[in-house]
Amino acid sequence: MKSEKEVLRFSRGERIQHIILFSSLIVLALTGLALRFHGNVVARMLIATEGGIEVRGLIHRIAASALLLVVAYHFIQILFGERGHREFMSIMPRGGDFRNSWTALKYNLGISKEKPKYDRYSGLQKLQYWAVVVGVGIMIITGFLLWFPSQAMALMPKWLMDITLIIHGYQGTLVFVVLFLWHLYNVHIRFGKPFFNKTWLTGRISLTELKERHPAEYERLRGRGELSEE
Repeated sequence: MKSEKEVLRFSRGERIQHIILFSSLIVLALTGLALRFHGNVVARMLIATEGGIEVRGLIHRIAASALLLVVAYHFIQILFGERGHREFMSIMPRGGDFRNSWTALKYNLGISKEKPKYDRYSGLQKLQYWAVVVGVGIMIITGFLLWFPSQAMALMPKWLMDITLIIHGYQGTLVFVVLFLWHLYNVHIRFGKPFFNKTWLTGRISLTELKERHPAEYERLRGRGELSEE
């Protein structure tokens, strides 16, 4: 049986960035939420498993450092890398995203048979990316202030530090809910998709899936002679 042709969608570097990003966020969520809800039985069990409060803090900071490094690398790649800059421009919101979202809503409600003609990224994928950008940005800023409390207290009043602690905790919870429930559902569970989407591991997507889910990108690449279904 002839295997279906696939095309490269994400480079090795992009896949590594993705793995470091979600791995560090998982560790940050587990260690951070365990401390925030320390009175809970499950939280106490997690803290004990981690080796206590001090070890939990060390693990949390190591994960935070990994997150900082991958964010810095991503930012540098966007500024100075040709592919990184091109990917960033393709994930910028455009007017067509709203038209496609409206078309998708009508199609999902059965009002219209027309399917949205998504390009490289759909409006939902762009929304998820920018939600992570904003959420991680807030976590990094507030996390820095909490990481160096003495220096932060020299520049800001205690009540502002208390607000920073609250924001950091709630933002961590929000990122966990949005990223690991919404994102996982849309990528791996949503009806009509394969249960386990391997693109994040292999970086490759089949021509059939590309044509079905990103028709505008498919037509553009085919017009440039970069695709062949033979």
